Amino acid sequence: METATEKVVRLLLLYPKRRWRQKELALRAACSKAFLSKLTKKFAAGGMVVKAGRDVVLINPTKLITYWCSIRKLPKPVYIQTAASKDTILEKVKGRKDICLTLFSSAWLRVQLMKTSTVELYVLQSGLSSVAKKLGQKSKMPTNVVLFPTDKDIFEGAKTIQGIAAVSPVQNYVDLMVYGGSGSRVATKLAEQYKLLG
Repeated sequence: METATEKVVRLLLLYPKRRWRQKELALRAACSKAFLSKLTKKFAAGGMVVKAGRDVVLINPTKLITYWCSIRKLPKPVYIQTAASKDTILEKVKGRKDICLTLFSSAWLRVQLMKTSTVELYVLQSGLSSVAKKLGQKSKMPTNVVLFPTDKDIFEGAKTIQGIAAVSPVQNYVDLMVYGGSGSRVATKLAEQYKLLG
């Protein structure tokens, strides 16, 4: 699903003050030490991190977030046709451990900017079929319920708000920037509120 690069970037941004042992970072990102060494050299050359012996330290979160936005691609969406209202859909997914709000749905809970009738959810790939069935019927056309299949790493740093898991602010920011259009405006507000860009 996601690349090891994105997993490394997410961990560095979620824990910006942490001094990561390369071995631990490679283990958490499920990549080889050789891959991580090459990647951190690239990030160090770009002024995003410094390498101190076997440790990696984030020094420029703004550059790293910008880099992440440049490589991020949202997973292929699964659209769900349903007559249920947004509130009903959100009630159905409350307390679930295999879903996480993203894009405008997640941002609304945090910054109350641009309320939409759409529900955008990351869903663990393994539970996608059961979640889709619970919410409605799959559709080939875009609808107001959008599921993005994912692996567990996207849930790192998620927070439960009003009984529903929402992706971390930095993940939310990147997803909105990649989404484009009015997503950029909401992402800017999110960045200001959570001081994501320093």
